[in-house]
Amino acid sequence: MLLELSAVEARELKQALDTALLELLTEISHTDQRAYRDLLRERYDRLEQLNRRLELSLEGSQVYA
Repeated sequence: MLLELSAVEARELKQALDTALLELLTEISHTDQRAYRDLLRERYDRLEQLNRRLELSLEGSQVYA
């Protein structure tokens, strides 16, 4: 899937991802159930990878997934 974003949209999406990642870290640290913590960690890892790709794109590099 290919999604085209304007620079403004990409920056706003990055800000939303940054916020979501911080919230996930907080939730991960407060979770006692291992299975749920693992699920949250997997989600965190996916969103963090997407955030890195978006950041590279904003820096002017072409990123294909």
